[in-house]
Amino acid sequence: MKKLKGFLFDMDGVVVDNYAFHFQAWMEFARKYSFPLDADIYRETFNGKTNADLFKMIFGELSDEKIKMYADEKEFHYQQLYSQHMKAHHGLVAFLEFLHELNFKVALGTSAPTLNVDFTLDRLDLRKYFHEIVDGPQVSRGKPDPEVYVTCAKKLNLKPEECVVFEDSLAGLIAGDKAGCEIVGVATSHTAEELNVLTNRIVKDFTEVRALLNL
Repeated sequence: MKKLKGFLFDMDGVVVDNYAFHFQAWMEFARKYSFPLDADIYRETFNGKTNADLFKMIFGELSDEKIKMYADEKEFHYQQLYSQHMKAHHGLVAFLEFLHELNFKVALGTSAPTLNVDFTLDRLDLRKYFHEIVDGPQVSRGKPDPEVYVTCAKKLNLKPEECVVFEDSLAGLIAGDKAGCEIVGVATSHTAEELNVLTNRIVKDFTEVRALLNL
């Protein structure tokens, strides 16, 4: 692995292990609006996409106002479900503190809407660890497009190949790889076996990362 200077984190499934709560909120949304959704569809087509991409996929072309209406409804329900269970992923805070002690650059690169980023980072007091944040509304193309991670690296004044991406989804790992970053799979929303089709660098949580990356 090349010498790393930047560490880029996805949020859902990486910073927090919240896959089950998003899935539950989406299933209730699907029942209300009568579109097909199950665990397989969700895992294969929903992870890594922006809300705008998802609602256009479900409903067809929509105005920005309609997208916001649907997004606010779904995310409000998700936040209600998750608010009593929130915690940073195991080992994350200690790892972030380690990175800051060694003056590494750190960014969040997520397809999540800003309201969920604020909800997660502020409630868990994690914002202070990220030098830059790139969320769904800041990119025109969701994962697996590499835009989010190219943007993160640029904001950190680094080359993508100087950065490592932590991702739980196949789309996110593809995005990191296409950006030119090193990639590490976090086995939350996918199993290690599923992630292994894209990378053999896989951890279950952040207690394992320093040994994996020889830090």
